[in-house]
Amino acid sequence: MFIKILNNTLAIHTNSVTAMVTQFKNAQVRMLSIYVIAFMLLLTVFNLLLGEILHQKVHITGSQLAKQVYSLKLKPIADKEIIAALAQSHGFMLESAHESFHFSAFMTQDSDIFNYKTVSLKLYHLPFWVVESPLFILLNLVMIGAAIWSYRWWRLLFKQRDGVDSIALLTGSKVSSSQQAPKDVVKLALNDIAINSTKVLTAKRKLSSADDVAITAMYGIQNNHNHLFALLYWTRPFPDNVDLESHFKLIVIKGFKELSRVSVKLLSSGGLAITLENIPQPDIDAYTKRLHQIIYQASLLYRGDLSRKEIKIGVCNYRDGADQTVVYQLTKSALALAKQSPWQHTHRVPFNHTRSTVLANSDENLADYISKKKFMLFFQPLFEFASGDILQHEALIRVRHKSLGMLSAKQFIPQLKNDSAIVLLDKTVLDQVVKLLESETSALTVSINLHAFNWFSNDYWRWFGQRMKNVKGADKLQFEISEVDFYQHQQRLNFAFSTIKSVGSSVSIDNVSSHDKIALLAPYKGIKGLKLSYDLIHDIDKNVTQQKVVRQIVASAERVNLPVYGVGVETQQELNMLKKQGVIGAQGFYFTEPLQEFTNVMVN
Repeated sequence: MFIKILNNTLAIHTNSVTAMVTQFKNAQVRMLSIYVIAFMLLLTVFNLLLGEILHQKVHITGSQLAKQVYSLKLKPIADKEIIAALAQSHGFMLESAHESFHFSAFMTQDSDIFNYKTVSLKLYHLPFWVVESPLFILLNLVMIGAAIWSYRWWRLLFKQRDGVDSIALLTGSKVSSSQQAPKDVVKLALNDIAINSTKVLTAKRKLSSADDVAITAMYGIQNNHNHLFALLYWTRPFPDNVDLESHFKLIVIKGFKELSRVSVKLLSSGGLAITLENIPQPDIDAYTKRLHQIIYQASLLYRGDLSRKEIKIGVCNYRDGADQTVVYQLTKSALALAKQSPWQHTHRVPFNHTRSTVLANSDENLADYISKKKFMLFFQPLFEFASGDILQHEALIRVRHKSLGMLSAKQFIPQLKNDSAIVLLDKTVLDQVVKLLESETSALTVSINLHAFNWFSNDYWRWFGQRMKNVKGADKLQFEISEVDFYQHQQRLNFAFSTIKSVGSSVSIDNVSSHDKIALLAPYKGIKGLKLSYDLIHDIDKNVTQQKVVRQIVASAERVNLPVYGVGVETQQELNMLKKQGVIGAQGFYFTEPLQEFTNVMVN
């Protein structure tokens, strides 16, 4: 159904584009045809006049030669050789010599009789365009260059009126011919239409591509979407009679047709507020730059004297649930930074840019969000490359903050005030995961990344041993510990590992960044896998050193029969490179965002 809609959209869009392009093209062809005909007539007249002048020059030269023969008192018969030499020095011949020319049909020699008093000479000479070919070619090139230059400026002189008509046709708005159009408004408008058409075609190709369909079916690929809120500022005001909100709303909506929602509002200060929703995470910067380009093009219609640096845009990217007041304040800060910079026309601040600051300065106790069950559990699936199957899920907690929206564990854990809050967090997560394991029939493992404090807390593991008694799904539970903590504190971890083993659960080593100590894992039968650090994964396709380290880790892990997985995979290139290095599976936003599909339970 979606492909059919795309087909219909593409057909309508293509027809409108074709009609508009044809209209522009016909007008340009007519103008060019008239200009070419006028230029050819002018060039013909010029060459006729030039030919006459050069022909007169030949006759003057011949007459001077006759005068010279008279002055030297040379006899036409007796001094024939001398006269022939003089004639040759002036570009003439006493006799025709067709056989000496390869293109005699085009270079037929002219003959003229030149008289001076008692001397009469019949001389042969090549056509004037051959004799004076350097001058003839030079002057014609000058004429052609002058024609090209004048045509270019002629187009510029008339482009304002044509540009206004073009924008009116493209946008459906009425624009008076007295208003100033941008220098390249027709070209820019056509470029925008071509870009939009290309995007529809690209979307259609992606959906119909067998490879992409296979990947989608195999991994369940989804995009990590953000929203953009932007504030705009111009250094020069627009005319009072311009309806800025309607004008820019029309242009921006047309420029971002692929987005689900686009909003444009005129602020009382005279600036614009623009919202773009559901933008893929990797494309945020590209959309920010594209927004500046579209606003710049639309501004030129009424202020053709504006330069790019005179349009400043502040942007904040955020997700659902974010406090709009905070978003607005961050966007104003971004705009202020853009206005202060002479070269940076756009400035973007992510919503979580100041979350840590807000949380650190807050007097509220974040542990209350845990105790009052104001959180949600999400699950990040880990896929096996060979089969495409989901091997396990990593449990991720998201706290629902009253003003900052959804907070990840990395954002709020550093702000927990005491150790009891950390213990409460890990106990609460484990309780919820155990409930899910008991209710789900899936054989998939669920991994939990415990805080380092609880790994070394015997009290926590005694509670864990009691909590896991009579739990049937204990063998589906896996705990993640960082490589650094494990190697530095192996002795202190003995009680934790023995407790985990006693209930049938397992362990995986997280944030693996080297191969040096992997052999030390052999005695630990409860360790079931290694997860590479994000720093090794990010841009691994571009870094030979990272590739070498991953190969070494995979080789060392194979010796102790441990699988190696990747985390934080964001691109197809990273995925392909991990496969080449021997990694057997991975997780990350390339495959999917954290899901709730593992369970429909939501803790409120």
